[in-house]
Amino acid sequence: MKFIDSKHREFFNDKYKELQRLGKIDVYYKSIVYILGICEVTRNNFDKIFDLKKGEININSINGAYQTSTSEKVTRMAFSLWNRCNYDSEEDIEDERVSLKYNPSEIFSCSYAPYFYEGIKIRYPEYTKEQNINYDRGR
Repeated sequence: MKFIDSKHREFFNDKYKELQRLGKIDVYYKSIVYILGICEVTRNNFDKIFDLKKGEININSINGAYQTSTSEKVTRMAFSLWNRCNYDSEEDIEDERVSLKYNPSEIFSCSYAPYFYEGIKIRYPEYTKEQNINYDRGR
């Protein structure tokens, strides 16, 4: 697993210990903790964004005053991996108004993209294994 820095690694390890105590060490929990640990803003506001004990995202946190344009991308990536969320508020859910800001072209246009992919590998290990494909076999 790749970490952006020591703070990311420390955050993940601390939260992972908490997940173990709670008996919640599946790929959903591991990926959301990993993703929300990428940037300082989401690390510092983790409990406002995600309730670890209940296993619930706070969809309205995307509009929190603490959010930056980059931390919004981190939050959206985490929400998308958690439950395929693509709404920016409870009101959007009620109105069935999907946010285009969940598109890969929006989320991945930042320096955290390699770590987003790492989060995808955590969430979908069965589909993201490297394969050795020999393209010269047919010749």
